[in-house]
Amino acid sequence: MTMKLLQRDLYVLLLSVLLVSIGLVIADSKLAIVITLILAILAFRAKHQGILILVLVVATRPFLIELNPGFKILGDLLILALLVRTFYDYRHDIKKLFTFHPFELAFFAFCIVGTISALITGVGMGALITQLRAYLLFYLIFYIVVRMEITEELIRKFALTTFSIAVVLSLHGFVEKISNKTVLMPEAWENWYLSWTNYIRVYGLLKGPNELSLFLLISFFISLYLVKKYQGKIRIFLYVGLTLIGTTILLTYSRGSLLSLIVFLVVYVFINRKIKPLVPIVLITLISYGLFFVIDQVSSVYYDAYVAEKWENTNEQNKTDEQGRYKDTFSKDTLEQSSESGRIYYVQKAVEIFKDHPIMGTGFATFGGSATLKYSSPIYEDYDINRNFYSDNQYILILAETGILGILMVALTAIFLLTYTWKLRKGYYFSPLLLFLMVTIVMGSMVYNILENDSFMFYFFAVMAFAYRVYKKDIVGLDTK
Repeated sequence: MTMKLLQRDLYVLLLSVLLVSIGLVIADSKLAIVITLILAILAFRAKHQGILILVLVVATRPFLIELNPGFKILGDLLILALLVRTFYDYRHDIKKLFTFHPFELAFFAFCIVGTISALITGVGMGALITQLRAYLLFYLIFYIVVRMEITEELIRKFALTTFSIAVVLSLHGFVEKISNKTVLMPEAWENWYLSWTNYIRVYGLLKGPNELSLFLLISFFISLYLVKKYQGKIRIFLYVGLTLIGTTILLTYSRGSLLSLIVFLVVYVFINRKIKPLVPIVLITLISYGLFFVIDQVSSVYYDAYVAEKWENTNEQNKTDEQGRYKDTFSKDTLEQSSESGRIYYVQKAVEIFKDHPIMGTGFATFGGSATLKYSSPIYEDYDINRNFYSDNQYILILAETGILGILMVALTAIFLLTYTWKLRKGYYFSPLLLFLMVTIVMGSMVYNILENDSFMFYFFAVMAFAYRVYKKDIVGLDTK
């Protein structure tokens, strides 16, 4: 019976990949909408299959949309289908549909504060809805998973699907790096105008090195669960895959991800007081680092042979040693540039706005979020802020947009999440992943608008929902040790 279930789910995933591939080749928006509806029906029919399809979608969404804009609503409609199915499943137990964890109530309060303040400021409904979608869409994954039947088979299939797509993205990253973004990339992406510092980084199908790096790091930790569950040749295959994933993480040159990883390792060792479990990870890292240099050298050969002419007018001073991206993070020039027009400048702007609107801020969609990129902001002219500004710092965004009340609600959300995260910090196979996610959302918020990172928030809320179920001890017969 188990094998039949595995095969059936595999067939559904392969069918999903086939349908989406057809939509990409034909590139007709109407066809993409039809395919989206078919996949939504599959998700409604079996929620666990919908979750697995979502894994594939969140890992490739920017690529899908680039080739066929009709896929823009794919993720949203899949989650909507899962939500409707949840309502249907609990139609005879309405109370459970409206029973919330304290962290959810605090998060809702944060959204209410940002919404009311935005309406007072005069933010348009389109911009406000866009920003609320960015914050709430993947919270619905928590809402859905908390109310799902969770089995050992579902956990294994979730991990296998994540591992598989991570390996595919890693191999694609190799191709992107070696070909200098000229092979297996959408034409618009090949023609990006990037500084040399960013040109050398792997962007992947997620269209961003930081997004790709975070996704691969999460995939790495999830895949460690599979290493524990499988033996023999399969385990060797898993280690090879982990090495490929580790190499591509290095190729992204993501300093934010590196910072989160370092802090996680310190926290992990402090909590567990054991270094032995980290030995396989260290070995994989060393091998990945060696493969990283091989890929880098092959890329240089390809560049000299086929791409150098494109960069013949580029300032040679920009072609620095690639490791310099990490070394220059806190250099004097970098700090001076940030204080004039970069991160430090916008921190100062956030503080200025906070002083003017200390209680509730200026509201959602007013300061460097995804909505302001599309709609701009009613306060930008008053504070001399560029329309294309993106805060890349969740903390200053919350400070400016929601003020003291928003900060308090976010702090309560974090405290409530930490209550059960701390209890599950060790002794469970998912404990390292849980710790990594919590560390990353704290550290990553300093350098990303992390609440708008679709792939990260999908896994964050999915894993938090699973951990909460374990914390409440309402999953029967599931091996979590």
